[in-house]
Amino acid sequence: MNTDIKTMLAEALGNARRVAILGCGSELLGDDAAGMRVAGQLEGLGENVRAFCGSTAPENFSGVIKRFRPEALLVVDAADMGRKPGEAALIPIEKIDGVSFSTHMLPLKIMLEYLHRETGCSVSLLGIQSASVEFGTAMTPEVTAAVDAVAAALRELLAEA
Repeated sequence: MNTDIKTMLAEALGNARRVAILGCGSELLGDDAAGMRVAGQLEGLGENVRAFCGSTAPENFSGVIKRFRPEALLVVDAADMGRKPGEAALIPIEKIDGVSFSTHMLPLKIMLEYLHRETGCSVSLLGIQSASVEFGTAMTPEVTAAVDAVAAALRELLAEA
């Protein structure tokens, strides 16, 4: 796949003990469901970890995330970053405008800046390079493998949280 996913995620989460994971995307658009699938695999990890399936309107979860008061928020979304399908990378918030996300009601950058301001938590965006976001298609094998790798690494990192 790409550089060590677990190392990248550990860097993003730092020493946070209370973590929110927000998966974004549409289940109807093949690889666009990557963030949703990661969040779905992480539901029920413990009282200090919450996973939210934000679908195409992740901003609808801003209130519940604020009430949860995470120390770190990790948003996971399919993205067109010009990389190999299934490759995952942290995207700095200031660089979000240069990356293409296929489905969102509110621009992701605005929502992430708002949540950072309101909660004071660290906010990271993990993009998973999509291959196909056509309506009615299945997730590609490369993106499925990336989803599983990201979810496994997060489960391992957050097991003690």
